[in-house]
Amino acid sequence: MRRAAAILLLCTVASALTWSRAGAERRHRIKLPEAELPRGLTVDESEWALRPSKRVVRAGSVRIRVYNRGEDDHNLVVHERDGTPHVVSLKPKESGTITARLAPGTYTIVCSLFAGTPESHEARGMTTTISAR
Repeated sequence: MRRAAAILLLCTVASALTWSRAGAERRHRIKLPEAELPRGLTVDESEWALRPSKRVVRAGSVRIRVYNRGEDDHNLVVHERDGTPHVVSLKPKESGTITARLAPGTYTIVCSLFAGTPESHEARGMTTTISAR
């Protein structure tokens, strides 16, 4: 009888310890810190596409590295919230950098060559959006 009581007590203690550890692990997973957003991104340009490496960046000073991987001249334009434009113009196989101050929100980035014409690079698909948080 004493042996059965001792085994029952050990099983109860082991079960309680296992349950409390599982609860601690569960609480830990709930409180994981948020990943910090990047402060920059790259954009690859080609005929007729813009491919950003990130879609969401940290608000504030954002560095955009641009690579013209196409066969034609291209540029990249992004406007700050107050309308201030940032432009980099690139020959084929060149790269450049834009540093813009982006407040929280969504921003359209485009290649603005031949804007307003049927040959507009933007109209041909060289446009995308990024968000700052």
